[in-house]
Amino acid sequence: MAARRTLSDRQVVCLRLVNRGLSNQEIAERLSITLGTTKWHLHQIFSKLNVRSRTAAAAAARRRRII
Repeated sequence: MAARRTLSDRQVVCLRLVNRGLSNQEIAERLSITLGTTKWHLHQIFSKLNVRSRTAAAAAARRRRII
């Protein structure tokens, strides 16, 4: 899984939380990071998975067995 190798551990954790339906603010609180950092991680995830939305990112991650 090439995509898994390019995602950081923190990005994978963020993806798992997105997949569970948490909002950006909830993810930030859960991981003790800022909302801006959460958005940055998601932006990077979208780019690496070549998707444009949270739903597409979660689906791509499940399909690729990243989460």
